[in-house]
Amino acid sequence: MAKSKRLRIEDIDPNFGGKSAKASLKWIDAFDRRLALRGFAWVAENRKKKNFRRLPDRKAKQFSEGVQLLSHHPTGGFLSFFTDSADVSVRMTVSDAAPMNHMPATGMAGAELFFRDGPTWIPAGTVIPHQTDTTFTSLLLENGPKIRREYRLYLPLYKKLESLAIGLSPKALVRPAPSAAKPIFFYGTSITQGGCANTPGSDFVSTVGRLLDTEVINFGFSGNGKGEPEIARLIREIDAEMFILDFQANADGDTLAAVLPEFIRLLREKHPSTPCVLMTNPGYDSRLTSAAARDLIDHKRDISMQVYLEKKAAGDPNIHFIDGYGLLPGGLSGAYVDGVHPTSHGFALMAERLAPQLRTIRLQEQFGSHC
Repeated sequence: MAKSKRLRIEDIDPNFGGKSAKASLKWIDAFDRRLALRGFAWVAENRKKKNFRRLPDRKAKQFSEGVQLLSHHPTGGFLSFFTDSADVSVRMTVSDAAPMNHMPATGMAGAELFFRDGPTWIPAGTVIPHQTDTTFTSLLLENGPKIRREYRLYLPLYKKLESLAIGLSPKALVRPAPSAAKPIFFYGTSITQGGCANTPGSDFVSTVGRLLDTEVINFGFSGNGKGEPEIARLIREIDAEMFILDFQANADGDTLAAVLPEFIRLLREKHPSTPCVLMTNPGYDSRLTSAAARDLIDHKRDISMQVYLEKKAAGDPNIHFIDGYGLLPGGLSGAYVDGVHPTSHGFALMAERLAPQLRTIRLQEQFGSHC
């Protein structure tokens, strides 16, 4: 007796399968000059190498194997462009089809399209990766209005991107969108990198970038954002609007008190007055259920706060402290996947509470500390 064909969810409900691109589209490679590559600190080197790596190849071997591997994940990177195309599709190839245990494939290996509506960014579509294939094509916008709009296409959070092209209507206009004068720079952990957002644009760093209408650079390295001096020396090359240091959770509890001040000192050698924000990790569900976890997390938070107070007392007017417990406390329904890594809902809460604090720091920088 022949076995019956195993039904897939997309066989039962086509809405879970995604839509294929139209055959008549014109395809524009991600490195085409009509598209702006944003969210990368060394764009000229990315264009020359035609890669989406967050580290410059010339410096990569200075860092741990973990940082080198994770630097190929283009988290926080996006293509920025204007077009009047009625249709937008994406064709992309990733390094492999291996899943993550507790992160949606759409966030790990997909892409997400947004368009600007006045001061607001509206999600327009998400690339849905295949479970087995590494190359896939997704229709994100179909038969839309033929009006000129600004778009951002966010790239995968936890997968190496080998190639990417955008498909537009054959006669559509397309040109790069401008960026902010200086980006906001984030350095941190798996939460900074975007674990475990549902989609690439819904991590808190990308969301903050839209809320503040600016470019952000994401140096989140899952389990490997430890505050090494080599990272501090590298990121001194970046002319940032502000530096946000969020690596407390990955740093060893016994050495954080030494690592964090040294990291700040190295930054200050080249950026003596750029706002530097010490941000602690969220409250975590695990902090509510484990006394040992609570003691360790609180200890690291206390160290960060003490370093901030010491730097402030020593005369650094541009050092700032943001308490992660207030951004996302533990015990919120639907906010965490595993008690530690936020969902897109948790990231949205973080971003909505973080953005006003960063806006205040920006205003203080513009108008002086007495505003």
